[in-house]
Amino acid sequence: AAVARLRAAGAIVIGKTNVPEWGAGANSRNPVWGATGNAFDPMRNAGGSSGGSAVALACDMVPLATGSDTGGSLRIPAALAGVVGVRPSPGVVPAERRELGWSPLSVVGPMGRTVADARLQLSAIAGPDAVDPLSYPLPADAFHTGRPVDPGRLRIAYTADFGVCPVDPDIRAVFAERVSRIAALVGRCDPIDLSADMAVDMTAADRCFDVLRALSFVTGFGDVYRRDPDLLGPNVRDNYEIGAGLSLADVGWAHREQTRIFRRFNELFADYDLVLAPVTPVSPFPWTTLYPAAVDGVPARNYYHWLGLTYLVTLTTNPALSLPCGMDRHGLPFGLQVIAGHRQDAFLLDAAESLEAVFRGDPVLRRPIPDVRRLIDPVPALRDLVTAAPPPALVRDDSVPPPVDREPAPS
Repeated sequence: AAVARLRAAGAIVIGKTNVPEWGAGANSRNPVWGATGNAFDPMRNAGGSSGGSAVALACDMVPLATGSDTGGSLRIPAALAGVVGVRPSPGVVPAERRELGWSPLSVVGPMGRTVADARLQLSAIAGPDAVDPLSYPLPADAFHTGRPVDPGRLRIAYTADFGVCPVDPDIRAVFAERVSRIAALVGRCDPIDLSADMAVDMTAADRCFDVLRALSFVTGFGDVYRRDPDLLGPNVRDNYEIGAGLSLADVGWAHREQTRIFRRFNELFADYDLVLAPVTPVSPFPWTTLYPAAVDGVPARNYYHWLGLTYLVTLTTNPALSLPCGMDRHGLPFGLQVIAGHRQDAFLLDAAESLEAVFRGDPVLRRPIPDVRRLIDPVPALRDLVTAAPPPALVRDDSVPPPVDREPAPS
């Protein structure tokens, strides 16, 4: 539905970009097409699942890109590339490929180099469609034209970890420094402790997301897994196996827990306009590492545990976006997660656009731009994951190197 609407609006669809297998994970590498390197350091992770799209945007290959977001697949690669990735509220953009139509976890959304570009795309793809039972009517101009927001009147709450997510000290320090600069630009900027201020036990959020995410994998990959588990990569198998061990009581608990998280989290917006947090808890790591084994000394429970900063917001269903906010201590992009109240998508864009405008005047806060001249010479190691040649129609002469039949083990 989204692509059809873009074409109807005059967009020219030029191709697909690289993702992890079935979009499972935040490292855009797979055994067929290899790895997508970070636009600022090709040996670093580009995020995922829309890692190829984010890098294409950062390097000016395309002006806009689409993506989907379950645990952060729009926000994370956008943060690591210094572009904007928007996770709209469920139902804003119809998603006909979501088999569990009543689940609010997975949404379709836009990516762009600026908030205005993302807004342009969202204005073309938003609106109800009978393919998506969560879609609902929106004003025709809901997103097309922004309404100015005075940054000096914004009431902002911020949290480095939502009281539960492991975050590396370097990211905490960068976030604290950025917040101190932002505080001087807005009307109010207060720290929040969800567990203390709201009596929210967020420790259940990880298990809640495990259960709800696994439902879609049981639905989508059960037949393949039962036929031959080796046909699926380790991330997809992991999610299916979590789901296969669930009971109806587990599912009921998870839905109740998500409802509780939604209600308590949205109480914040009685006092605040926006909540700010980091997008990722670590700086981009080498793409040869499938996922971090630990964050700030906390061992990873599974391949997506390190994405808690974004999948916790997925559980709340609030609209959120990744806004470029300078560089981290390793000289790589830092993404600021900007979260608005329930179904306040238009306000989110308006407020983010106002912040983006003032960020441009600050060399520490403004969007970083990669030096594409550093990317001209290919990095041979980026071909190491390729285990199958592209389709013959895509091969020109002998420009494609021989396939490599191995994949480096996660470290």
